[in-house]
Amino acid sequence: MISGEAIREFYYNSDIKYYVFGTNGISVRADKNGFFDFDLKKVSFCTSASAFDVIYYYNSGAQKRLSRVNIPVRYELSLPQTSSRTTASFNGATVKALSNDGGRLVFETENVGAFSVVEFEFDDVREPFRWFYNHVNSAGALGILDGMDGRNFEPRANVTRAQLAAMIVKATQDIISYRIDPSLSFKDVPQGKWYYDYVMKCAALGIVDGVGDGMYNPLAGATREEIATVIARLLKLIGKYGENPLPDIDASSAGAELAGLYIDSGSIHNYARESVLLCYKLGIMQGDSEGFRARSKTVRAECAKIFYLINRELSIIK
Repeated sequence: MISGEAIREFYYNSDIKYYVFGTNGISVRADKNGFFDFDLKKVSFCTSASAFDVIYYYNSGAQKRLSRVNIPVRYELSLPQTSSRTTASFNGATVKALSNDGGRLVFETENVGAFSVVEFEFDDVREPFRWFYNHVNSAGALGILDGMDGRNFEPRANVTRAQLAAMIVKATQDIISYRIDPSLSFKDVPQGKWYYDYVMKCAALGIVDGVGDGMYNPLAGATREEIATVIARLLKLIGKYGENPLPDIDASSAGAELAGLYIDSGSIHNYARESVLLCYKLGIMQGDSEGFRARSKTVRAECAKIFYLINRELSIIK
């Protein structure tokens, strides 16, 4: 319990940046400005392993239970076990973890009140024996990709060029300063579409480009060589993969190297050969018994794995 006078004193003290509340294995760091209100008599705070409750008591006798704040609150919980799929849930709203290392879960949210800690799963990706189970659900927990229909992921559906741009931005937005260049435009990517920002942010940095005649073709399925190409552009922009510099790729010998790796290397377009070889050497895309399948459409489960791996490796250099 903190008095209204103390709240005002803290508010006007420039040396105090935020409050920290803690008990029983949970600590909550909150911006002080989010808890200041005029005519306060006192403010009660209650922290537990599953809630952070705040109640305002006013001099008028009125009460208000806080449910949201304008600046995100940081929660830190000690847990016996966490994974890449561990998230917090406020009334069904998933909040991804900023960190889940060493049995400690850290997340930020505007929500205040009761929450639960859950292992994230899409409704149609609940069978752990599927090769994509952990990659899809971990990527969902990290906010790298979204479901197609509420809580369904549709792992076998083709990835569209619009979805690809969204995955790129969400997987790397913490380390790349994305922007929109107002001088760029695509006839088929109008403002107001859900994918406008994602496509135009990638286009501004040269990660994606159009298909000719001023078009981007956002709803077309992305081929494997297209995905390898945008990944190579992305990584060259960053200059690293994990803690290591990017491997050198000799353009003059890339075709010969690919011929030794894939039985269908001849189907890889010239423009994509260096990118495909880079992705192979980094372990991001490696093909199967049929070869690289350069011109095959890529399903959402495959992209989940790709961007989960990229996010995991790039997080090292944040």
